[in-house]
Amino acid sequence: MAYLNLSKGHSVAIASVGAILGGTALSTSAQAQSAISGYTTGGADMDGMQVLVEFLDGSTEEAIWGTTAANAGGAFGTDWDLTFSGSTTFGSPWTFNAGGALSVSSLTINGIPGNTAFDDGAFPSTPGSASGWAFETASGQAPDSWEYSNPLDISTGDMWGTLAMSWDNGFSGTMTFIADTDNGTVDNPLTAAHVPEPTTVLGLVGVAAAFGMSKARKRQQSS
Repeated sequence: MAYLNLSKGHSVAIASVGAILGGTALSTSAQAQSAISGYTTGGADMDGMQVLVEFLDGSTEEAIWGTTAANAGGAFGTDWDLTFSGSTTFGSPWTFNAGGALSVSSLTINGIPGNTAFDDGAFPSTPGSASGWAFETASGQAPDSWEYSNPLDISTGDMWGTLAMSWDNGFSGTMTFIADTDNGTVDNPLTAAHVPEPTTVLGLVGVAAAFGMSKARKRQQSS
């Protein structure tokens, strides 16, 4: 499942299409192919993550996360930056600054190229990932919606490759937020699960049913 957080402070669990086609789930991965090395990921442990910023005028800019100091790292664009300083993202805030003439409409962090995954704190936990911590805004202008996506093939439902946030009317200024991360091992890096595309009319029916199910399955966002 992916979690889609709506502006009223609830996140919606979106059921996979395969899980409702004739009661038979489509396999997203034959076996787990990656492993968690530990749950004390800090700012200097996420090199290679892709950070994409989209602006209200439709333009985009991408930057790659890199180490900036001991236990610190960040991604830096034109008039914006995303940074984290500390030995663990568990309960500690990231900082997003946007001070240019263009307001930001979305911020997307793809952790997989940096061998990094987001742990939303759901139970049961993926082995080696510990408790996790769901996304929450610590200060500043909260996004109108946010979503974890790209589940990992090692995940039991708590590990995600991507975190995305969006602002309907644009964002500028400084926001801090909490989003826990873990790292994969060097020899067995993190990979996203393969999700087959529906190829029949039943697939379309499944999509409609999944949408209906999503309305009834809400999880309160941490605040």
